[in-house]
Amino acid sequence: MKTVSAESAFANIHEYLANDVVTPFFVVVDDSIEYSAIITGLDSLTLMRTSEYCANEDAYPDIDALCDKLTAVAGNTLLLGCGESTSLGGNENVIGRLKDLNVAAKVVVVCRGVRGAVKNLCKDDEKFNSRRVCFLKSGSSYEIIKFPSALGVSAIVGFRELLLRLENGASGTLFVKTALTLCGVREVCTAYNAILQVIPIFNLSQACLSDNLWAEFLADKNLNGFDLLHWRTYLKLKLESTQDRYLKYVVDTSDDYDAYKKRVFHALLDYSVSNEDFHKIYIARKALLKDVKDSDIADYIAVTKVKDDERIYYLTDNTPAERQAIIESLDGMTTIPHAIKDIYPALHEYLQDFVFYGKKGKLLTDYFSVYKRLKLTNRITPEFYEQVLSLAVDGSRPYNILKTRGEVLDSLGKANTVLYWIDALGAEYLGYIQSRANSLELKITVHTVRANLPTITCLNSDFYEAWNGYKTQTKKLDKIKHDGEQDFNYQTIKTPVHLAEELHILDTALEWVKTKLTGKKAEKVIIISDHGASRFAVINEQECKWEMAKKGKHSGRCCPISDADVKSEYATRENGFWVLANYDRFKGGRKASVEAHGGATLEEVVIPLIEVELFDSKIEVSNITPATTASYKKNAEIVLFSKSLLKNVSVKVQGRQYSAEAIGNNKHKIVFPDIKRAGKYPTVVFEGDNQIGQVEFEVQCESVMTNDSDWF
Repeated sequence: MKTVSAESAFANIHEYLANDVVTPFFVVVDDSIEYSAIITGLDSLTLMRTSEYCANEDAYPDIDALCDKLTAVAGNTLLLGCGESTSLGGNENVIGRLKDLNVAAKVVVVCRGVRGAVKNLCKDDEKFNSRRVCFLKSGSSYEIIKFPSALGVSAIVGFRELLLRLENGASGTLFVKTALTLCGVREVCTAYNAILQVIPIFNLSQACLSDNLWAEFLADKNLNGFDLLHWRTYLKLKLESTQDRYLKYVVDTSDDYDAYKKRVFHALLDYSVSNEDFHKIYIARKALLKDVKDSDIADYIAVTKVKDDERIYYLTDNTPAERQAIIESLDGMTTIPHAIKDIYPALHEYLQDFVFYGKKGKLLTDYFSVYKRLKLTNRITPEFYEQVLSLAVDGSRPYNILKTRGEVLDSLGKANTVLYWIDALGAEYLGYIQSRANSLELKITVHTVRANLPTITCLNSDFYEAWNGYKTQTKKLDKIKHDGEQDFNYQTIKTPVHLAEELHILDTALEWVKTKLTGKKAEKVIIISDHGASRFAVINEQECKWEMAKKGKHSGRCCPISDADVKSEYATRENGFWVLANYDRFKGGRKASVEAHGGATLEEVVIPLIEVELFDSKIEVSNITPATTASYKKNAEIVLFSKSLLKNVSVKVQGRQYSAEAIGNNKHKIVFPDIKRAGKYPTVVFEGDNQIGQVEFEVQCESVMTNDSDWF
């Protein structure tokens, strides 16, 4: 039977309404626009919906009840939904039953989805012709996709509601959740396939996430505000990418979420240290992982051991566990990598040389510079050991020229001053304190003093009892050195991993000082110590060969004097004790866990007394000679200027400190006798113990500056 236009269909319908046919008239229509036009044009008829005969929300319609109702209608009626219900239910006999139904009034059945079934009826029944049926143009007007009720998809619930939507002219793709078996529909059983229906342009592989995570995403598609290791963050990065070059590499090389969780940490291992992009990738990764926990990074730390001598370049200072691993990786190194500045800035600051002044200033500067590097790399070189022995004998101990702590403390002004005792704070930390004070905008004045021998607290705490003003103390540094907290025990871990915690303790102490000063609780804080400590007295593991009548005390670093004793050449007699100035220990003394004190090495005896005030940020310094010349006969020199009156000015260039000469009008001249190479030299400017600015000067070789005319 040929298809007709909507206008022709109306003509056929009106003819049917006027003739004597006692069976229903069928209008087969697919196009949604034509469907709407037909039911709108027949709005004068009484509307009857097949969906109203569904017994519950998820049941097929009761065809018997529908047919009974149709046979009893008193007025002309428009029936909707019968075709859609039949095509979805799969029972085409319903159409045949309606075709042959005798009705008391006219019934127009507008149906979709049963074109084939109605055509077959036309073939089988010659009387079922244009007087009883018309076909509009063919096409597809709707598609049904069925989802399990458990999937988080917004869908029509139940067959009755679906049929009602279709009766109202719904077209396109319709999602439904029903327990019924539907014909001619697509069924989506997995969350991933459901997502492909919900997000047509979704282009990620199903392998990216597990089924349960796809189901979570289907139910809630929010991808913002989650932490780095969350699967939603991984999915967001897969869908949107990122400008972070390390993270982009991680995502691009992670085929699934499990791989991503590992590669966030491990992907740096793909890069060789010699790769030109390594540094940029390293810095990006370090910033990305700044908030991770020890438990997150533990596996990666273990795997970095595969890099052998280059392991340190793959570690950061983001977590305590990594900081310890960095120190472990330095074990035995003869040269500390320059990259330590980026890898572990606090260690770089710890290694900064503090310049001591006075008669033994250079000796102390060089001694603690070497001591810190050897402590960090966990070794005692023969050269350093020989120096310690040479300084340990009578008449050679340089600490004897230093003032005592009490002498200096008594000479200082104490008005509105807080005394802060940091137990076991030795001179080795002065470079770190100087650097951190600069960052905190604290002004420090360092007095290098000596502790009483033996270097034990009970003989070095009288200053605290005698202080009449506000005072406080912390024993955290000393506690680590004594007790080996957090497994910082030489018998368990041979490397000086405790240093990381030591620096953290100093940070906390300096923050406390800054708070006191900025809060106007004091005008000055005096940081003071009772004694220092020696790591090498622990790792040397050597007992003194001399027999003493009494057992060694304080890890064997000192021993009560007896008349029967034979004096060691490396021992001094003080306060009723023999005190060792080398790295031996008297017999009978318990081995120290981490570091020892009680002896007379420089690291045990030489201690800082530091006056701390708020820094005057108004100080500005400039180089008024940005270019200088040098030759074998002529020294390079520069002149600095400051609007403020400065005292004790010096500069540090390439790790070496140079003193300045005041030449009037707030100007200071610095001469560099050992700088002959042409180039630009970044320079740090100090006033006393405080960094006050940075300048740069350029050295030009004098021969290059000679004019051609000078030769004629």
